[in-house]
Amino acid sequence: MTRLPTSPCPCGSGRSYKRCCLRLHQGAPAASPEALMRSRYAAYAVGAVDYLIATCDPEGPHFRSDRAAWAEEIAQFCRHTRFTKLSVRSSSETGDRGEVEFFAKLARAGEDVSFAERSRFRRVEGRWLYTDGDLLEPSA
Repeated sequence: MTRLPTSPCPCGSGRSYKRCCLRLHQGAPAASPEALMRSRYAAYAVGAVDYLIATCDPEGPHFRSDRAAWAEEIAQFCRHTRFTKLSVRSSSETGDRGEVEFFAKLARAGEDVSFAERSRFRRVEGRWLYTDGDLLEPSA
């Protein structure tokens, strides 16, 4: 999962990883819900487990108090999943709330495990956090 900074960013922006999501993975705040969602997809692709945990809303249903077990679960998912393509379908932001609808093309053990989701985000102290999401029909 090691990625050279000059490689294309996994989020599909067309920029290099260094000029795109790497700076967010190193602590810069995401400017929008879409930027956070793209950076989280890239974090899964490169195995940036700490970033995924740090950008999950502590008030959301996915937050886990057992950080070590949560980190291992995410790391296993990252190791065993191939992240092929991200397509953002829509993005909106109203005040400190946002939504992003996307399609993520993934494979695990040679099987397609792609999915579409409408994700919800909230801004807390100037930083966007992933709250939760609803799975959608892949063609929706």
